[in-house]
Amino acid sequence: MVEDARIADSPLRPEPVLEVRVRPRAGMLRCSRCGRKRPGYDRGSGMRRWRHQDFGRFRVEPVAAMPRVDRPQCGVVVASVPWVEPGSRFTRDFEAERAWLTTVTDRKTVSGFLHVAWRTAGVVAHRVAERAKSMMPSPFDGLTSIGVDETSYRKGHTYITVVVDHERHRVIWAHDGYGRDVFDLFFQTLTPEQRASIKVAAGDGARWIDSCVAEHCPNAERVLDGFRIVSWMTDALDGVRKRLWNQARRAGDGEAAKRLRGVGYAVLKNPEDLTDRQSEAFDRLADTDPRGRPYRAWRLKELLRTPLRHPVERAEGEPDHWMFRASHSRIPEIVELAKKIRRAGPTSSGPSGSDTPTRDSSRPTTGSRSPSAWRTGSAT
Repeated sequence: MVEDARIADSPLRPEPVLEVRVRPRAGMLRCSRCGRKRPGYDRGSGMRRWRHQDFGRFRVEPVAAMPRVDRPQCGVVVASVPWVEPGSRFTRDFEAERAWLTTVTDRKTVSGFLHVAWRTAGVVAHRVAERAKSMMPSPFDGLTSIGVDETSYRKGHTYITVVVDHERHRVIWAHDGYGRDVFDLFFQTLTPEQRASIKVAAGDGARWIDSCVAEHCPNAERVLDGFRIVSWMTDALDGVRKRLWNQARRAGDGEAAKRLRGVGYAVLKNPEDLTDRQSEAFDRLADTDPRGRPYRAWRLKELLRTPLRHPVERAEGEPDHWMFRASHSRIPEIVELAKKIRRAGPTSSGPSGSDTPTRDSSRPTTGSRSPSAWRTGSAT
């Protein structure tokens, strides 16, 4: 509650200070440590002041005599007040403004605009984050479909494991490192009810994902990530093209080698994304090899995208159909890919937002993609 306000000129500050005298509302006070209501112990020792948002050219400082409360578990502590966090020298509004500025501007601008030292920015940002976190629902509540993958940074020397919520399209957990020990830490942060609500766990073919899901979520269905499957297919398709290109060069067939080299990017892209030049090179793909292996491999890549993009009712049986065609294609790279997917487990239809990846397959495959249609067989 505001009692009065006055302008005070301080020789230590170049700008005038607007002092606002405030006090907590009458009634039961709260402990600043546990938040429980307690009767007042005394009226405190001396006046306390905090930094608030500036008002024009005036520096605003709320001033109050802070009462204290006595609680057996916490001792005699300062009472909690609504305009400031316990132990802070800034009001909540000032901390929110400063935390926002640290995300959009540099050190010099923050220090000059707010007339504060940069070294306190981390403490303020931490308090604001914790306050926002306490008011938000837990990101682990209502989990039904999760995705996990590891990605590298700092030139591939450091790894981080990321877990996403596919239904709400957001990252919910991340930790340095990768492997079963790191993924176990994620499940240890969940309650038994939160683990029981998980029905689908998507990821690549790593065995440590299978064992973690089987141990902590035995009723969850383990599926392969759709982006990873298509990434394997594009690598196999590029391997077919490179093998035939080398064979054509050794045989002295310059025309075939030129055509295979010209479609290097065209066969990996989606047909609707081809440029005019790539479309012209792609039209001659069927005539490049007498047995049509590059074209047949590209057709299998496009057929693989179908069950990963269509809903369950439209893609029923298509994964099994693709596995049969890939296994009997007599293209070594494609046959080996079919064996790799079969070793991961049986297939089934399901929804996915995956699409053909680019050449850069080092990025994480989680993000906002939904689970793929390919079960791994680790679910019970």
